[in-house]
Amino acid sequence: MNIEDYRDMIPDFEKFVARMNEPQPYWLRVNTLKITEDELIPRLEDKGFVLERFAGMNAYQIENMPVKHPGATVEHSLGYYYVQDFSSMLPALLLSPSPGDFVLDMAAAPGSKTTLMAELMKNTGTIVANDISDNRIKALAANIERLGVSNAVIVKGDATSRRFGAKFDKILLDAPCTGEGTYRKNQKERMPNLSDHIRMSKIQKKMLKNAERHLKEGGILVYSTCTFNPLENEEVVQYGVEELGLKIEKVELDIPHDKGVKSWREWSFEKVSDRMIRIYPHLVDTGGMVIAVLKK
Repeated sequence: MNIEDYRDMIPDFEKFVARMNEPQPYWLRVNTLKITEDELIPRLEDKGFVLERFAGMNAYQIENMPVKHPGATVEHSLGYYYVQDFSSMLPALLLSPSPGDFVLDMAAAPGSKTTLMAELMKNTGTIVANDISDNRIKALAANIERLGVSNAVIVKGDATSRRFGAKFDKILLDAPCTGEGTYRKNQKERMPNLSDHIRMSKIQKKMLKNAERHLKEGGILVYSTCTFNPLENEEVVQYGVEELGLKIEKVELDIPHDKGVKSWREWSFEKVSDRMIRIYPHLVDTGGMVIAVLKK
């Protein structure tokens, strides 16, 4: 896939391309299950970290640091913070699980969104954190333990077909994807081609169908990917609306973003585009993320 194929789709395309060719900065969030922002941020700044807080949120861009990697500190080992791109925080924040909720995280590893949801839920209720890979589940378990999460149960299964034996108040489907939005982290990776997008779209639709099966009436489902192609985003969400009977919710987000794509090549997404959210790297200096909030 040539990035030029998105020229008519992405506003301020030249700025987008320029930012995609720059290294992605690190972001972190404070793990409020163990420590407060007021306690941790001065502690990190005393060590030599230069942190820029975004819009009063628990999201800090690391502008400078005294170590080669932000995970190389005692505070990180103690689980006081999690290194997570700001765009990656948004799906869990938009799902907004409350204390006591029964939540399914369908593709949970390595746990960035699982642990953020546990914070929002104040370690109450239950999160069923599912993944298909043994190695990824090891990373998920390690992060859950390090951050002191006590309300998550880890299960292993294929999210396209696994029966979870219950219906959930809220479901996060941060779907496996072609990962164009993470290109800034590893610019040696090849960009996916059209057949990659079509193949992933089919898998994502199966996951969404399985998610709808496990959602309570009136429940909320957030679908997200870290890729830009509409076949993995608008096309999948439109399938959820047209074929699964889900309702797409209007989302208010006071963060620089763009709406969904109305059409791309021969595909049209008019039914869902205005209610989807696209986060591009040139808007907030992050990776990329596309998000929809759906209701049963």
